[in-house]
Amino acid sequence: MTNYHLTLKSNNAKVGAIPVSTTSNSTCPTSCPLKGNGCYAESGPLAIHWRKVSNGERGMSFDEFLSEIRRFPQDQLWRYAQAGDLPGAGDGIDRDQFLRLVAANGGRPVIAYTHKPPTDDNLRLLQEGASRGMRVNLSADDLDEADDFIDLGLPAVVVLDESYGRKTKKGEWAETLPEYRSRLRTLTRTTPKGRDIAVCPAAVVDTSCAECKMCANKKQIDVVIGFPAHGSRKKTINARLGNASEGTPADNHAFV
Repeated sequence: MTNYHLTLKSNNAKVGAIPVSTTSNSTCPTSCPLKGNGCYAESGPLAIHWRKVSNGERGMSFDEFLSEIRRFPQDQLWRYAQAGDLPGAGDGIDRDQFLRLVAANGGRPVIAYTHKPPTDDNLRLLQEGASRGMRVNLSADDLDEADDFIDLGLPAVVVLDESYGRKTKKGEWAETLPEYRSRLRTLTRTTPKGRDIAVCPAAVVDTSCAECKMCANKKQIDVVIGFPAHGSRKKTINARLGNASEGTPADNHAFV
């Protein structure tokens, strides 16, 4: 049975004080390249919480979860599945449950991502969800795939090498913003089709999802939002991605 957990006010400084949900790990696609290979939710305090949701120690049924979502104020920003994925076991999206989630959300601004593979059925469902007011960002495995998703009218995000983030040391910024922006100009800043790569602002300045809201903007899909590798798994992710500095420098289209 898939469990859903809802925290009405997150204490995660990067997310901000908004509702955040967690979904059983059975919803994670078996094809996800980050599974056991750099997924941020597989380590730290979140991993402990996620295991308890996945084994049924915490959480609620899908119907109870939807009832809670319907109680949100209409303009309430929230984060769907800080760990886990869209309804449906493994690689597939459960059509009935996904459309019920879309209906319960009722057009509210939501920060949601999926790493379910881009099968025809999954893409059609995501397009239908978008047409009904629920933006779900597709997690692309590379910039070429991100371009493909956006060509289909769907928003895309991608994990970037850690060099795209502002340097830190012991939890403090280790370089100034001018220094960071100067270094950023040496890295690839556009996709193969010329779309801008917008580095997540939380990797650059002190902000939160609650303040930024970029990933919930239903009107802005023609940029790729990039998340620099960070935390205990960044070396694993860096190795999988290769060295970003080897890319061709682009014009400075920084969003930070």
